[in-house]
Amino acid sequence: MSTSSDSRLRKSQLRRATRISLLVPVWFLTLHILALLLFALGFLLSRPVLPDIATKSASYSSADVVLPRAFKRAVVVLIDALRHDFITGSGDWDGTYYSNALTTPLLLSVAHPENAAVFKIIADPPTTTLQRLKALTTGSLPTFVDAGSNFNGAEVTEDSWIGQLLSARGNNRIAFAGDDTWLSLFPVLAHGTYEGKNLTFPYESFNVWDLYTVDRGVTSHLWPLLERKDDWDVLIAHYLGVDHAGHRFGPDTPQMKEKLLEMDTVLKTLVDAIKDDDETLLVVLGDHGMDEKGDHGGDSKGEVEAGFFWYSSRPFLATVDEAETINQIDLVPTLSLLLDIPVPFNNLGSPIVSAMLGPERNFQTLASASRIVSEQIYGYRSHHPSFDGTSEITELYIAASEAWNTSRDYVRISELYLAFQKQNLKACREMWAKFDVPSMVAGIVLFLASVVSLIVFYATFNGSIECPSDYLDLLAAKVGRGALLGLAVGTGLGYLQSRQFTAAIFGLAMGSILGFAKGLRGLAGVNVKSPLSKWTALALLSIVLHGILFASNSYVVWEARSLSFLLVSFGFILLVASFRLADTRLRATAVFHSIVFIFQSRVAEYPRICREEQLPFCTSNFYASTASSVSSLPALVVLFGTALAFPAIIKSFMRTSASYEGSAPLWVGIGLRVALVLVALYWTLDYVEADPKSHANVEQIKLYKYVVSRLLFGVTVVGAPLAWFRGVPLCLRVEMTNNQEKIRQAVQNGDTDTASKTSPVSVEIIGFGNTYGSLYVLLFLSIFAAVALCMKPVGGIAMAGMVYQILTLLEIGDTLELFSSSPIVTPTIIALMGTQYYFATGHQATLASIQWDVAFLFTESIRPPLTHIALIFNTFGPFILAGLAVPLTVFYKLSPSPRDFRASEATMGRVVRAGTGAMIYGGALALINCITTIVLRRHLMVWKIFAPRFMLAGATVLAIDVAVVASTFFAGTAIGAVYDVFG
Repeated sequence: MSTSSDSRLRKSQLRRATRISLLVPVWFLTLHILALLLFALGFLLSRPVLPDIATKSASYSSADVVLPRAFKRAVVVLIDALRHDFITGSGDWDGTYYSNALTTPLLLSVAHPENAAVFKIIADPPTTTLQRLKALTTGSLPTFVDAGSNFNGAEVTEDSWIGQLLSARGNNRIAFAGDDTWLSLFPVLAHGTYEGKNLTFPYESFNVWDLYTVDRGVTSHLWPLLERKDDWDVLIAHYLGVDHAGHRFGPDTPQMKEKLLEMDTVLKTLVDAIKDDDETLLVVLGDHGMDEKGDHGGDSKGEVEAGFFWYSSRPFLATVDEAETINQIDLVPTLSLLLDIPVPFNNLGSPIVSAMLGPERNFQTLASASRIVSEQIYGYRSHHPSFDGTSEITELYIAASEAWNTSRDYVRISELYLAFQKQNLKACREMWAKFDVPSMVAGIVLFLASVVSLIVFYATFNGSIECPSDYLDLLAAKVGRGALLGLAVGTGLGYLQSRQFTAAIFGLAMGSILGFAKGLRGLAGVNVKSPLSKWTALALLSIVLHGILFASNSYVVWEARSLSFLLVSFGFILLVASFRLADTRLRATAVFHSIVFIFQSRVAEYPRICREEQLPFCTSNFYASTASSVSSLPALVVLFGTALAFPAIIKSFMRTSASYEGSAPLWVGIGLRVALVLVALYWTLDYVEADPKSHANVEQIKLYKYVVSRLLFGVTVVGAPLAWFRGVPLCLRVEMTNNQEKIRQAVQNGDTDTASKTSPVSVEIIGFGNTYGSLYVLLFLSIFAAVALCMKPVGGIAMAGMVYQILTLLEIGDTLELFSSSPIVTPTIIALMGTQYYFATGHQATLASIQWDVAFLFTESIRPPLTHIALIFNTFGPFILAGLAVPLTVFYKLSPSPRDFRASEATMGRVVRAGTGAMIYGGALALINCITTIVLRRHLMVWKIFAPRFMLAGATVLAIDVAVVASTFFAGTAIGAVYDVFG
């Protein structure tokens, strides 16, 4: 009875110890979140918005002010991602599918230059739809951080021509059909009715795999609304097919040509519908363009250059010698003046010259319009606290106003007012690039303190002696009290300095770190255990060398190649160390795996998506072509081959420790193989669906895709982990041998000593030497299968290569005894591999490389959490697997210690210590990235290169930290399960 009670007590203590051990990675994760928050608050600033609403000033009714004749109504057709060169065909086919597909705008502008014109409009980055719509309706500038809200739009509260129109002409006078993003920005549009007739027809916008539903829906409502033109003043039609074709297939594809031809038909019909109506203005534009692969979000030439076309049966334009290039926000004051409503208060755009001059080229009209807009901008500057009232820009406005009052040289007056507007826009762009340096410094200090704490923890915590139960006093008591004290002090000091939020966060985090330092001093048995071995020094050197890359924009651009060099160099060091082994068999094993590690590091550099700055020295090979987002047929063939061969590779690794026993053949030989075959099947169906020949069966193919993806999701994310937690699938086989005959032979031979020592029945446990590792590998592989599903075909192949390389590194680590000599080196290198495979899975440190279409892997529309899980696994899958692999550096080929409670608890301690290795990598890289970012914050490429890389560094440290927290929990479960069997 006493023995049973003791056993239950030990199991209870072990469960408590494994749960307490989670506090360590959770605490460091919290520190990193707070440090990132502080730095981001100072670096990624939001644009200030003034709530004022513009009204018509006295100048509108002044005798000297002559404004262009107003239109009664406008039809605004927004073709999402309409790149400028899509509507500027010369008449000669240039070899691209999109050439001369959408020709109506150019033909009309040539035939009737006073009635129609084609412009190139420059969209300010970020080139995401929601930010562009804000700019197109308010005339204001977005900031870089606004890109993150593209999937979380907030209502526009500042002044806009939408609000002005509804205020001036009565509510419910705007008809709308298309992208429902408009309704998130302007909820008032959702109630668009006139005399009981519905005027609003929204469609879900982010299913980039659907090229037809939205466009056909918009067109079906467009013609009836045109017939009811007395019911509305502005009709907005937002088409999405061109954008979706770009994301799905690329710009230079048959699908893009099909969509452009469809839009050309729509525009022809629209022009015919209003050709006898001189009170209607037709405006056609793209909110942004797209890059050579069909994506957008950044600031490359193709992304920021969008097409613009307008037409009226009434001549209203001055002819120009060559096409105008204008800022996209210039449409706001121009449309406001042409519709006879006040220019929105926050507008920073200028009136479009040709529309203000008119066919008579009346410079008094241009000067009058420029004066109205300049008065609005001057009023905005006067209300904004950041502007200096005596600046050179203000002097330009004063000079223009004096010229208006004293002269009738309207050409000169127009030049002065337009110069004022241009200089003001330039100043605003620079002003909103100002940084909150104290917040950035606070984030850096906190990152530095957290990394130092991580290193101190690693150096002083010897997992083989100290146990997780000792964490309780260290974390819960000392860290908790320090955090509360720091929060109180920080809040008080912040109140005095008007930085209450920043100071409170900084005080909370630093107080907990000081509490950790105090608790560490009082913790018994703390000794530094070889923190500076040669392997540890090599791990820290790898982190530093990787971090140094962030100091140069060129190295950031070519980071993938630099990582390959670092990993190959590490492989050569492993190879040299392998040759020094005395044992011939061990030496051969280590040499073989070192060579394989080097080879894999080089192969991982091959799959790539090229960023703009790498051209023409880089060729993308991730998709079927450089101008496509569709996977190639050879990639699918290799993916099927991987599905069949990869389980055999896993089997070979498990057999080295005789652990391909028990549940392993079911999980690996059958389960993993079937899962990977289904992954390949899914992407094959996707390939077939993308083929224009399959249009007749597209709905059926889509149904099959969702069946496969949802089945796989359920099995890999829910079913397999649940079975693992509840079933304890140990990879063991028990062999029992009857030794009676052996004993009898020994007695007959007079060998009584052997006979007495031989048990009548002997029991051998096959796979005992890798009990922990084989058990954990099963869970790791199920999560790998889920990540592989969310990757494009080449990405799935790359992820299989990453797992193979991790197992290769574990074999080398076991042979060279790296796990005991330096627990930090293997987690660090695995984390480094995570970054390399991030690039190998078709990603770059750019917004445009995010594979948004994967969001619809499981559903046709955005459905949390499935949509978010797919995107997270796709984008951060390599970092997730790297963090989850950390316990394997402790578990690999580790046998349990039967009836040894303290040994099991110490194993948990080693897992926590190994986890700090990966967290040191992520934290140190984020620290170095923050330092280089604050130093280079005025660099020409700060928003194009350094800001996206900072965002990736922040996401990397969080992804690794969260994965380490999860892996620590999984490891605790595995340790408890093994102890239940052998304890």
